[in-house]
Amino acid sequence: MVELGRLVAHLNDFLLVKIFEESAINGLQISGKKQVQRVAFAVDGVYETFKLARQQGADLMIVHHGLYWGFQWALRGPDYQRVKLLMDSEIALYAAHLPLDAHRQVGHAANLLLRVGADPSSLLPFGSYRGQTIGFSAVRPQLKRTEMDGLLESVLGGPVQTLPFGPNKVSRIACVTGQGADFGLLREAKNSQIHYYISGEANHPVYHFAKEHKLNIALGGHYRTEVFGLHALSNYLTETFALDCFFIDVPTGM
Repeated sequence: MVELGRLVAHLNDFLLVKIFEESAINGLQISGKKQVQRVAFAVDGVYETFKLARQQGADLMIVHHGLYWGFQWALRGPDYQRVKLLMDSEIALYAAHLPLDAHRQVGHAANLLLRVGADPSSLLPFGSYRGQTIGFSAVRPQLKRTEMDGLLESVLGGPVQTLPFGPNKVSRIACVTGQGADFGLLREAKNSQIHYYISGEANHPVYHFAKEHKLNIALGGHYRTEVFGLHALSNYLTETFALDCFFIDVPTGM
């Protein structure tokens, strides 16, 4: 069992939450029990995952998408019900958005790249955003693009939408998960001579951008690309603090 304040301070330092400028409020969003033993992890901090965390006896919940995004709104309707469930159950809520995207050890992008065969020693920070990087690039043994598509689908456990406009053989790969297929990041991929760029989702204009710039872009879904860091952080807290950690899987299909 670990004191909540001590655990939060450790997470804030380990995940470097203070260096990221974004709309999400990273760190402890709702306080709870003073002592923590059982920790739930989920991609989304919503009523459904909160309810499952309560059913499984969580003292603390760590999510990628928290409740607060730069402003406070009135607590009524579903917003009130979410907060009430946590407070009635004394479940603390901790959110890590960009800090979990960007982390080399427990980040989504780094762990996803390792799962698709990237050489760990080749990992380099990638994806500039407001003075920080939020993803990674790496090198892996060369594969045909279609083979890489199949490998990624196997790792993600579902179909991948590919914009196959780049080289047929790939070895230089990069990843920014979630909504990481924006024009700025794709230009960085082009300038860095990335053969295969992995993200979660993209807007309609990205199709022609990829075609005109001869890029391979693989879109594996926002949710499915953002479970890797949570599993890695869960393992880290289990090993570091002997906490009882578990993952709540509520896929959105998006």
